[in-house]
Amino acid sequence: MEKFNSAVFLKVATPDKSNAALYANALFLLLLLAVGFVTPWSIVMAYFLETIVIGLLNALKMAFCVGFKRHNGGTQGFGIILFFLVHYGFFVAIQSIFAFTFFELGGSTFFTDGIAVLKNYWTLLQLDGMWLLLLSIILNNCFSFATDFLGEKRYLKFTASELMIKPYLRIFIQQFVVVLSGFFLVYLDAGFIAAVLLIILRLGIDLFLVSLRDNSASIDKVADWYASKNTEVSAEEVKKQLKIFTE
Repeated sequence: MEKFNSAVFLKVATPDKSNAALYANALFLLLLLAVGFVTPWSIVMAYFLETIVIGLLNALKMAFCVGFKRHNGGTQGFGIILFFLVHYGFFVAIQSIFAFTFFELGGSTFFTDGIAVLKNYWTLLQLDGMWLLLLSIILNNCFSFATDFLGEKRYLKFTASELMIKPYLRIFIQQFVVVLSGFFLVYLDAGFIAAVLLIILRLGIDLFLVSLRDNSASIDKVADWYASKNTEVSAEEVKKQLKIFTE
């Protein structure tokens, strides 16, 4: 078992074509931080803004699923996408208020009113190097969308209803990591450490998600473990849910 775990870990961490873009993006962000082109605040807040990018791309994925199935006789309408955008927008707004208030209470000079969501988002866009960071994050997500979802025709495997719930757990994990890094940034005054920690943690999470999607050994092990603890669900069903979650 120990040998197997080591083999899976090495597979997850080894750079290859499935995770090359993740490593390239992380190294690019570390380089920008090292040369002082961006500030630690910019790094932390750029990952926070990625929440919106992920939601918009998920709506686009749902549109492909609906469009393909309607073309082949399906009956699901595009209204589910509008419902997702409204529900997801509300979810992001609540999380944003929580995060902005957290930073405000920590003495942040950037955020003086946690409830002023739009004002705070505009403030984020003024941070040093933020537009370049956003461009990097958008390109990275769009590259994954084009090569994985479209290139591998994954819209054939899922329904819009299944993809609608996909981003929420991932976003919760992402925002938790951002707030954890923000704790170092605000309360411990360790900005550089906070930014590097966030980049490394996000890289690790993304590598794990890619491994579940592309490495059968990883996804089989996780599915078998969960199914053994919850006998009412099969390993195959767990694998499908994991694939939806990592989409």
